[in-house]
Amino acid sequence: MKNIMLVGIQGSGKWTQARKILEKYSDYTLFEMWGELRKYANNGTPDGEKVKSIMAEGLKVPTENVIDLTKKFLDKNADKGILIDGAIRSKEQNDALEPVFGDFSVIYLALGEEEAVKRLCGRRIDPVTQETFPASYNGETNPKTGNTLIVRADDTEEAIRKRIAWSISDTLPLLETWRRHGHEIYTIDAKETEEEIFREIEAVLRK
Repeated sequence: MKNIMLVGIQGSGKWTQARKILEKYSDYTLFEMWGELRKYANNGTPDGEKVKSIMAEGLKVPTENVIDLTKKFLDKNADKGILIDGAIRSKEQNDALEPVFGDFSVIYLALGEEEAVKRLCGRRIDPVTQETFPASYNGETNPKTGNTLIVRADDTEEAIRKRIAWSISDTLPLLETWRRHGHEIYTIDAKETEEEIFREIEAVLRK
């Protein structure tokens, strides 16, 4: 079972597709860096307390702690496929973590900047679970929780364009790096419907 790296600029639907994969394929588990950092910070160990203090101050978590938590996650889930979302976003992060993750395939959800801005400016989130709902969703609440949906404070057009620019400059060049290193790259048009995208992802998972 091959590990999968999901890649795409903000608004490309990575989280939506990750959720669909996890719902259908129980032999995959999600590695999402921010979530794992929060767990690590609350694990009751001296290293965890150090990371908690660093995160509370808004500072960068040391690379050695990131590598440590990643290795522990992989060891704990050695019998599963790992769905990697948001773990490697720059050359510096890749230098540290690509050797740790080892062999993985990449699914790149390709989306243009203007379409991404349009999507993100209209999305809302559940303030408790952080589940994201696209601009096309007409409800006012999360049907699973009943929580009223809100617009993220950082989802202004200016902030969105800055985040997308960072992804384009720092993350997308890694596709060529991974290709050179022998990882399989599968590009999917993220303008397609969620169902069409998922069918193409399933075709990759079956290989």
